[in-house]
Amino acid sequence: MISKQDFVNVGVSVLVLVVAWVIYWLLRHAINRFSRRRDLPSVDPGAETRLRMIQRLSAVALFFIALGLVFWIMDVAALKRVAVGMFASAGVVGVALGFAAQTTMANLVSGIIIAFAQPIRLGDRVRIDDEDGTVESIGLFYTNIRTWDNRRLVIPNKILSDQSIRNYTLIDPRMPALVLLRLEYNADVETVRTILLDEARAHPLFLPDPDPSVQVVDADDLGVSVRLSAWAATQADAWTLAVDVRERAVRRLAASGVPAGVRWSRVMTEPAGS
Repeated sequence: MISKQDFVNVGVSVLVLVVAWVIYWLLRHAINRFSRRRDLPSVDPGAETRLRMIQRLSAVALFFIALGLVFWIMDVAALKRVAVGMFASAGVVGVALGFAAQTTMANLVSGIIIAFAQPIRLGDRVRIDDEDGTVESIGLFYTNIRTWDNRRLVIPNKILSDQSIRNYTLIDPRMPALVLLRLEYNADVETVRTILLDEARAHPLFLPDPDPSVQVVDADDLGVSVRLSAWAATQADAWTLAVDVRERAVRRLAASGVPAGVRWSRVMTEPAGS
């Protein structure tokens, strides 16, 4: 039979959970407001990464504190008896849960290490296991990477911490786009150089630093090869810059009567200064 004290205990337990949720909501609101005022994602990605991890850890801590208080308020002895009876008849399940908890704790510890040691930060452009992308979030157990072609990678933190990570943002995030044209020997190289540089500088993704260059990089029986080197902010931007400049340059060269063939265009996979 449910006693009056049981109703009181349930009411107090609900109140504890509500208070814990309110505290978390206030903490999250304060962190978000502080981040917006200081513009941390742009000004200090490292501080933003640490704040978000503190926010998530606070949520976990509040949850367990509230849960502990609820167990203390309710009949803990009865709960213990039920739990002992269940696990006594489910030893195999307990072992499986133990292994699962071990993996979960490894991901949690790795997530905390990543957030505070900061081999990567929110917004960083990185290469992980031959995948290039931007760090979208670093959670307690998983890290989300948005690739340059808009795929989403969800990587367990333990796996991430064991891998080699190339962080382009911490070195130099700029990426070179290269366009190589094959010209006949009678082609006017200066005209080709002017067209390539004009098209590169007119592109919205072009970065003026470092300066673009056009060089004759090869000559053989079939003609000469001229290469444009221009720079963009990211690998995706560099790819778009190379493709657009190549297409526009070929059209202008054809209209100018300059014989040219596109041998290849590519985006280098190494950033500036590496």
